[in-house]
Amino acid sequence: MRVFLIDQQGMLAEALAARLAAARTLVLVGCAPPTAPDLFATVEAARPKVVVVDLAPVASTIPAFLSRLVAAAPEARVVVLTDDQDPARIAVAARWGVAAWVAKQDCSTDDLIAIVRGVREGMAYFRPEQIGFVLEALRTEIDRARVTSTPLDVLSLREHDVLRGIVDGKPGSQIARELFLSVNTVRTHTHNIFGKLQVHSRLEAAAVARAAGMTPRVAPAGHALSNSLRHAKPWRNGSGEHAALNNSTPYR
Repeated sequence: MRVFLIDQQGMLAEALAARLAAARTLVLVGCAPPTAPDLFATVEAARPKVVVVDLAPVASTIPAFLSRLVAAAPEARVVVLTDDQDPARIAVAARWGVAAWVAKQDCSTDDLIAIVRGVREGMAYFRPEQIGFVLEALRTEIDRARVTSTPLDVLSLREHDVLRGIVDGKPGSQIARELFLSVNTVRTHTHNIFGKLQVHSRLEAAAVARAAGMTPRVAPAGHALSNSLRHAKPWRNGSGEHAALNNSTPYR
C-alpha cells in the first residue's frame, strides 16, 4: 500500500519509513512539509492510497488545504496525525472526508500502521470524546442536503469546479490549467462526475448541470469574436483568390 506523509518533523518520517520497510505490505512513497510550495504536485505524482498529514501548521486554512489535497489524490484516504485536538477543526476535517484523527502523543508507529491499514479497508478512527463533534458535523451536512437537494449535491467541491468548466464548454486542458491540476486529474474527476450523475458524456453531464441551475458563465468581451476569427474559413473574393485583411483599416 502506498503511503504519503505530510509532516514538519523529519524524524517522524525516518521512523515511519523504517517501520514501513519492515511491514513490507506498506511503502512510504513520499514525504513533505505541509507548507511546501510544490506539495500537491508531489502528492499527485506519488499516487498514494493513504495520506498521513499533520494539519496543525495549516490550521487556519484547513478547508482550502484539504480541498487541494483531495484534488491531488482523489482516491486516497486521509489520516490526520497531530497534537492539535481542537473539536471544531476535527469537525471540519470530518466534513471533508478525513477518515481518522489521531493524537501523536498517544500513537505508536505500530498503532499508526494498524490505522492506515484500517482506513484503507473503509474503517474510520476517532477518539470516543471526538465522536460527538464528528456526528454533529455530519448531521449538519445531512440536514443541509435535505433542505437544498439537487442532483449536483453528490459531487465534491472540486468536481463542481470541473463540471462548471464542462458547462462553460472548456476542454479538459483548459480546465486543468485554470484549476492548477494535471490533465489526468481532471480526467479522473470527469470520470467520477459521469458515475455520480449517471451519464456517459460531457454533453449529458452539462445537460444535467444546467437542469440543476448551473448556467454557463458569459465569456469576456471579445472572446467570442476572437474564437470565431480563429476558426473561420478563409474568405475569398470574386476572383477566387484569398482576400487579405488590411490591418490598417480602423475597426468600426
